[in-house]
Amino acid sequence: MQLTRGKMLGALAATAVAGSLAGAWIGLPGGEQARAAAGSGADEVVVAHADDALPSVTGADWVTHADQVAVVRPTAEKEIPASAEEKEAGEGYIGRSATLSLERVLWSRAGAPAAPESVTLDVAGWTFKGEERHKFAVHDAPRLEQGHTYIVALAHEDDGSWSLLGSGGVLPYDAGTVGNGESEGAVHTVAKADKANRPLSVAARAGAQSDKSLEELAQGRSAEALVSLLNSAKPEPGAR
Repeated sequence: MQLTRGKMLGALAATAVAGSLAGAWIGLPGGEQARAAAGSGADEVVVAHADDALPSVTGADWVTHADQVAVVRPTAEKEIPASAEEKEAGEGYIGRSATLSLERVLWSRAGAPAAPESVTLDVAGWTFKGEERHKFAVHDAPRLEQGHTYIVALAHEDDGSWSLLGSGGVLPYDAGTVGNGESEGAVHTVAKADKANRPLSVAARAGAQSDKSLEELAQGRSAEALVSLLNSAKPEPGAR
């Protein structure tokens, strides 16, 4: 059975609580680890390394497994309380759901269900110990915070709901630039690439079929460049 992203985040956070708040590295299933990012107090972020249920890093991953790719903006969020057992223990995980408003659909899989106007998803929340609370994040992935813009790859589930493709299926997109904005709970600024809004070269489009990440190929460019990469990528044969 595959975990949903929300359950995965909760499981990772619960594992991370035991050691990460003290700044220690701890083991996760499959040899992955969690760590407390640099900083202290309210600035500290607990970061976990984990495997996604589906690949979500390359352009081929996106066009194979995603149904819709869109520019989104988080417009609301809600805390998901810790369990009674965690509250009694005085440490654990506080979940978070975020409502994402779709501002623009960039790419759609042929025959995919129409993109919704908004989606509400379980996203990274917080770990707590006593009165201290720290942001939780998946390694190299945005937390999806209000005040920022993102490009997301969405998958339509069998039960009719929508989910994020995976941790690699969310890219910062503040000020119309891929890689610019929030990731791991911190704000990053990247310089716009030369000729950012011009068509990608043949070599760059060929990179969409490589094992390079989609974010790396589109870094500093616009959504239109990312769409060009998706249109150049080929889905994996035989994948649904």
